[in-house]
Amino acid sequence: MNQSLNKKFNFFFYYQSALALGAVFTFFTDINSYLYTSGILSQPPLVWIIAFAIFSIPLLFSSNKYIPLSVISWCFGYIFISLLWFVLFSSFGELAFEELRKRILTVVFLLCMSLIFSQHPKIHYLTRWTIFLAVLMGIFNNFLEFINPVVFNSLGDGGRAAGFYLNPNSNGCALILGMIFSVSLLQPIYRLPFVSIVGIGVFLTFSRGAILGWLLVVIIFTFVGVLHLNKLLYWALGIGIFIISLGSQWWDELLQNLNLNQNSLERIAWFQNISTSDSEDSADSRLEVAQLAWQMFTKHPFLGNGIGSTLTWNLEISTHNMYLYYMADHGIIGAFILPLLVYAVTQHARGETKYIGLAFAAFILLWGLFSHNVLEERYILIMFSLMAAMTRASWLEQKYQLGNL
Repeated sequence: MNQSLNKKFNFFFYYQSALALGAVFTFFTDINSYLYTSGILSQPPLVWIIAFAIFSIPLLFSSNKYIPLSVISWCFGYIFISLLWFVLFSSFGELAFEELRKRILTVVFLLCMSLIFSQHPKIHYLTRWTIFLAVLMGIFNNFLEFINPVVFNSLGDGGRAAGFYLNPNSNGCALILGMIFSVSLLQPIYRLPFVSIVGIGVFLTFSRGAILGWLLVVIIFTFVGVLHLNKLLYWALGIGIFIISLGSQWWDELLQNLNLNQNSLERIAWFQNISTSDSEDSADSRLEVAQLAWQMFTKHPFLGNGIGSTLTWNLEISTHNMYLYYMADHGIIGAFILPLLVYAVTQHARGETKYIGLAFAAFILLWGLFSHNVLEERYILIMFSLMAAMTRASWLEQKYQLGNL
């Protein structure tokens, strides 16, 4: 009887491990979207989500199934207010329905991935190492694309590294998330070189939000002891001396030899003259849509304008801000949607997971100021699910240790 139970446990463990590693490779690297967009595969990302949802069903019958109650509660509340606002404000028609469909898909994906990552610390360990390898691959892709902007079938941004993520900002965000979950796996002597290489990879995206996020995470990890301050200062000093020794002439010659588009050149100029009042088109357009979203919120601060309200603009971009995006839709309630999910997946973190959760929470809350797609992009959502599973496992481990005292 015991032998039969052990075989059953081993089957579910290896099955769950395969699903977890496959999910990271598929969704965290965003290779499924890249293969579809580039025309290599005909299956859209939705097919992959449905496939993993179906394959995760057997995990419901394992003895170790668990989806954190806090995540379930958030998902229920998210769908409830989405449906209610969809009914109350039905004037946006197809746009509102498409927004509702995206939100339902978000909940399905979160619950599915939470089940796949549930409970097993060994699976979390293997998953984090897989994420580490994915980060190294992403950095390599960034260097490759920076040298040859058309290496990914011209789907990139002409000098701004995007890799499989298609969007340079998403690329930078993914590298930072991967760094958060994988850096503490390394011995202390290797952590600073890894963080520095990630920083270079992030810089190649020329994403201001990502660069700021990388700095924030480095500061947090230094403060909690994951990185050592003295070594960090020496490392930063060495990089600074190396860059200065190259001289501006070398940098200008490099830029002339690379096939960068106007947007990339404007961002480089922005970094070089960050203290001046000059701005570039991307910053101006983001400020414009942020002001429009704020005006929509102030007109209806309590109930908002209904889901998908900012999609009705005659503009090519939305708010580029998660908080304003939901505040325009739901009023003041919308400002708490993202923070509540962050709280739900980190509130009981213990030990090493607590430090990971702190960096994860700080970065996601900051990233919400630069992107309105936080709760749509799979490479971010999968990290929410992993964070929730790791938080639960750390809490159970501490509870078990206290029980044995």
